[in-house]
Amino acid sequence: RIRRLGLLHLEINISLERKAEMLVAVLMAVSLVVVTFPIHYVALRWMSSGMANIPMRSNLRIFVIVLMALATHLVVIGVYAVAFEHGEGLLALGSFNGRELTGSLDYLYFSIVSYTSLGLGDIFPSEHLRFITGVEALNGLLLIAWSGSFTYMAMSQLWAWQTCVEPASLRTSAKS
Repeated sequence: RIRRLGLLHLEINISLERKAEMLVAVLMAVSLVVVTFPIHYVALRWMSSGMANIPMRSNLRIFVIVLMALATHLVVIGVYAVAFEHGEGLLALGSFNGRELTGSLDYLYFSIVSYTSLGLGDIFPSEHLRFITGVEALNGLLLIAWSGSFTYMAMSQLWAWQTCVEPASLRTSAKS
């Protein structure tokens, strides 16, 4: 009976430890979203208003917008990469399996693959790092769509679209 109570006590401690790790992972994931959305917002806001004071041709402005959006995504990916490195090492929220991660560039690579939802599968997380990876993929989907719609709106305002001309063969057949 004493042995049984000891095992029960051990199971409760393990369960509490797992719940604490899960709580840390959830708080980390929420914090990452709370940090990365404003980074993206500030960048897009500057591109729509602050950059307007810099004189440049429309084609160049679109090019700069695309490059700035890419740079912003790389910053966000970098934030997640640092979180993964600390999540595996310092916080012990899980590990990475598959190809060995030997340095910060490997965490950046994993973060790019996750953020873009590419999901190559050569590196995959375990335990609570899986949750953070899923949140990164969802966050990436939203931020990439936000950048895409912003770029589309900028292009529709900055580029003069020419009316398409119908081929002569279609104009003559339509008259008959």
